[in-house]
Amino acid sequence: MSRETSSSPSHMMPLFAQLLLALAGLAAFAFAPPASGAILLLPLTAQARADLPGIAVRSGARLIGQGPVAGSLVVRGERTRLGAALLRRGIVPMAAPAMVCGGAAAQESRA
Repeated sequence: MSRETSSSPSHMMPLFAQLLLALAGLAAFAFAPPASGAILLLPLTAQARADLPGIAVRSGARLIGQGPVAGSLVVRGERTRLGAALLRRGIVPMAAPAMVCGGAAAQESRA
C-alpha cells in the first residue's frame, strides 16, 4: 500500500491561508491608531489631501507635522473623534511610530 504525501499544494492551501490571515491581523494591529496620542493621517485622494488639515482640526486634533507620505499629517488627537469624520472623506488614520514618521511623534511628546 502506498501513501500519498500530504505536502501537495492543495493540502498546503489551508495553512497558507491561515498564515496570511495571521499576518494581516498583525499588520492591522501594528498600524491601528492609538485611542489617543500621535496619529498619522493618510489621505487617499487629492480632495482628501486638500481637506485634511481643516477636518483634523475641526475633529479636535492638534497638528504636529508632516507625515512620511506626500500630503499626510501627524496629529495628536483621539481616535474616536477623528475616525468616522476622516474615513468618510477618504482619510485613513494610522499609528504614527517615530521611526516611520520622521520623529515628529517623538518630538511632539517631548514638547
